[in-house]
Amino acid sequence: MSDKELERAQALEAKEREQQEQQQAAEFSESMEKVENVLTSSEAFIENNKKPLLIFLGAVVVVVLGLIWFLKSHNEKKAEANDAIFKAQSWFERDSFQLALSGNDDFIGFEEVADQYSSTPAGNLACAYAGICYKNLGKNDEAVKYLKKFSADDNLVSPAIYGAIGDCFFDSNNVKEAESYYKKAIDSKNNMIAPLYTYRLAMLYFNNGDNAKAADLMEKLKDDYPQSNEARDADKYIEYFQLKK
Repeated sequence: MSDKELERAQALEAKEREQQEQQQAAEFSESMEKVENVLTSSEAFIENNKKPLLIFLGAVVVVVLGLIWFLKSHNEKKAEANDAIFKAQSWFERDSFQLALSGNDDFIGFEEVADQYSSTPAGNLACAYAGICYKNLGKNDEAVKYLKKFSADDNLVSPAIYGAIGDCFFDSNNVKEAESYYKKAIDSKNNMIAPLYTYRLAMLYFNNGDNAKAADLMEKLKDDYPQSNEARDADKYIEYFQLKK
């Protein structure tokens, strides 16, 4: 390549480079203008909506802090409830039902635990204890009120509570309600609870003169739970009920 051709090529390359730099500068300027427009509009938005934004941010802070406080206080309340129910349980185990129910100057009883700590597991459990205390004190209406407040979704405690409610209605001669709750306990098919309340329901029918139903239930008890204590004398009861038909 001659010297002139080389100079021409270098001049062309320099011109192309200059054009590229001018194009990049123009693009950069355009981009900066867009950024400035965005920032300007954002600032204007924030300025124009400063009060609503501050209110919104304040609300978010309040919600977050409220949630933290709730979780902390709820955990603290659970611990308090567990401590509160402990002494009442110790008196319940000694069959001191009135003391366990009402408490004294040293501790609060199941009623107060159920009321003060209703949102905790201990408060829920206190309802069951209070109901059983009232039942043992012969106050069936109060017993039913507390037993119905108790909630559980297991297959042992829940049917036992149904049965206890049925017993309260049984003792109050409320046959319809007693039958309903005994059936709920039986439907659990729990090997400890269902035989007991199958037997109790048979006795309910017998006491109300429905010996055929009582005999049928004893047959069911014998077939479904042959190893249970309640089934041991089932044949004797069946024979007796059939004689009384």
